[in-house]
Amino acid sequence: MGEMTISDLYDKLLSDKEFQDPATGNLFFPAYIYTYDPEFEYDIREQILDLKPRLKRPNNFVDTLILNVFDEFINFLSSETLGDETVLELILQQDIDNSLPEHILKLLIDKANSLEFFEFINKKALKHFKEPSKLKKVYLMLYGFGSIFPFLRTSSYLKNFEQNVKDYKLIAFFPGYYKNQNYHLFNEFHDENIYRATLINP
Repeated sequence: MGEMTISDLYDKLLSDKEFQDPATGNLFFPAYIYTYDPEFEYDIREQILDLKPRLKRPNNFVDTLILNVFDEFINFLSSETLGDETVLELILQQDIDNSLPEHILKLLIDKANSLEFFEFINKKALKHFKEPSKLKKVYLMLYGFGSIFPFLRTSSYLKNFEQNVKDYKLIAFFPGYYKNQNYHLFNEFHDENIYRATLINP
């Protein structure tokens, strides 16, 4: 597990003027992954959200888009309709006890891995980065990958979203660790090697 804290991430990387230039770093796929101990999930979330006002300060003047990918999935399900109802409404009407019925699980996995969901987030990113502003717009930060599991894996998201990452840098926060060229969600579940993304804290 890397020892870089969120504060270190800000001091050593995000506030670095050279790194703030989208034309530096990993030019083939400007996506970066920060791994952290899932035990500190909610503390890390607060620190991630605190990055936005810190980066807006006069020494940076950076406006950052921070999204919880699970919240965005809920918003997406609320925007998708089947007949007269949203997909989210139809799911909530199901008699779900302790586990999801197989057909609901399949529906959620299909929706979470759909081009429509990736485009849903991409539209939010495009809106943010294209809106006129006196501040620099460099970073799209995504967290909540622990919450959206098992419907969507971080590796699947990044591989399918890669084509959309242009003129900005994507920072994905991953609750787990990287070892033997693979990511391990919650320090337990094996995920794929996102070989084109750059691990920030190896």
